[in-house]
This record gives sequence, C-alpha cells and structure tokens, in this order.
Amino acid sequence: MKNKHKHKIKNSGFKVPQNYFDGLEDATLKQAKLKSLISDSGFKTPENYLENFEVVIKKDSKIISIFSKKNILFVSSIAAALILFFSLNVFDNTQLTIKDLDTTTVDNYILDETEVGDLIPLFQNSELSESHFLDNTLSDVSLESYLFNNFELEDLNLD
Repeated sequence: MKNKHKHKIKNSGFKVPQNYFDGLEDATLKQAKLKSLISDSGFKTPENYLENFEVVIKKDSKIISIFSKKNILFVSSIAAALILFFSLNVFDNTQLTIKDLDTTTVDNYILDETEVGDLIPLFQNSELSESHFLDNTLSDVSLESYLFNNFELEDLNLD
C-alpha cells in the first residue's frame, strides 16, 4: 500500500537560486556585445609554422599474423580431433558377431599375441596325437566336395 503512489513525483529535487533569472537577460546581452566588438581571440600561430610541420610516427607496433605456427597447429589439432571422432564408429550401434571376424585376422592375433606356453594346457587333455594326423588321409571325393562348398573359383590362385 505504501508503494502505490511512488510513480507520481511531487518534488524534482532541483532548486534554482533566488533572483537567478532576473540578471540572465542582461548578462547574455553583455556577452553578445563583447563578442561583436572583439573579433580577434588573441591567439596567433607563428609565420611558416605549418610549412615545416612534421609528424613522426613510430612503427614499433607489433603485428600479429593470423597464419602463425601456433594458430595453424591449434586449428589443425581441432580438425584432426573432429576427423578422428567421426571416423571412429561412435554412432554405429550394430553388434559384432564371430562371423564378422576374418580367419586371417584371428590367425594373426593368435600368432602375435599368444605364446606356446599359453596353448599347452589346451592340448594336454585331448586325445590328439601325431599319429592321428599322419594316418588320416583324405579321399579325393571329400576334398573336392569341401573345396566346392567352401571356396569360389576367384578365391583360388592357380598361377
């Protein structure tokens, strides 16, 4: 309720001294008469002053190039990070299966990442022996059917 009439200003806060406007007209007329009588301000420049006038500008300002090594390195690192981000399959949500692996990739992984000592426990309990590999021969019919079902003619390099 107290703030209801705050937007109505009764007093501006400024006061004019007494008899301020009484002498204003006379002072303005005196100032105008004085300016009409005096045409010269009293300030003079020496003769030939502007003919020998020179301005010396120092060229010690530092120039910052847009293509500095620091800026190029900064921009190229941002570009490389963006390319790396989009080249990684971040947005690819498909599940990988064992069928997606290539046989060569698995063989190379086993050869590079495992040692013989790691593979020994896998073969100790099995009944495999050298004689199984030496005595077992494949017939021509079974070999031909295996090749026919598993390989295309383009995959075989007969040269």
